[in-house]
Amino acid sequence: MTYPEVRSEYETVAELLKGKSIARFGDGELKIVYGAGYVRAEPNEALTHELRKVLQKPHPNCLVGIPTMDREGPKYDNWLRHKRRFSRVLSKNVQYYSAFISRPDSAPWIMTHSFALEMQQLWEGKNVAVICEPDNSILPVIKMSALDVAHIECPHREAYFHIDDFQDAIIRYSPDIAILSIGPTASCLANRLAGDGIQAIDIGSAGGFLRKILMPSNKSRK
Repeated sequence: MTYPEVRSEYETVAELLKGKSIARFGDGELKIVYGAGYVRAEPNEALTHELRKVLQKPHPNCLVGIPTMDREGPKYDNWLRHKRRFSRVLSKNVQYYSAFISRPDSAPWIMTHSFALEMQQLWEGKNVAVICEPDNSILPVIKMSALDVAHIECPHREAYFHIDDFQDAIIRYSPDIAILSIGPTASCLANRLAGDGIQAIDIGSAGGFLRKILMPSNKSRK
């Protein structure tokens, strides 16, 4: 198929604010879909199979984010190199959304206070489960406005080996929303949790730019 029309970052967040989950795919996830490993994990056939399934047949409540191929983006030429390989594994039956809701390097127009506040609305005043490493910058950002935060720590490498444990832990906590910063494993887990009736956001490295905007003093708040 030809590369599809991809909804913008603002359209994507608007759907998330309606309760949708999101699984995001970048060049790292694309490599895994084609059977390779990545910097934090060896090739894993089960991960490859699950990522491909999410990309092509996601749960109805889970959006799939992919590169927008927006010519105005500063990294357009870089993403263009992956366009054909993405096109080969996408589905004409899926409406795709932007993977760049956490990537101001590829979508610099999201580096605004209004966009950051829209993202914050996803967890503001809610019970939130966060899966990330303990020093991840997303934790203080979420703690600043969430009602309660349950942190589930993940390893630096081979997170996919623990995906069942992550899923069980979040189901037990039964949060209003789950925020996932665990690399490609987050794409799989977001889709699984959508099937469990739990909104989940594969947020990637959004903590960095959200912290700069929402916490300009750069001081963590418990």
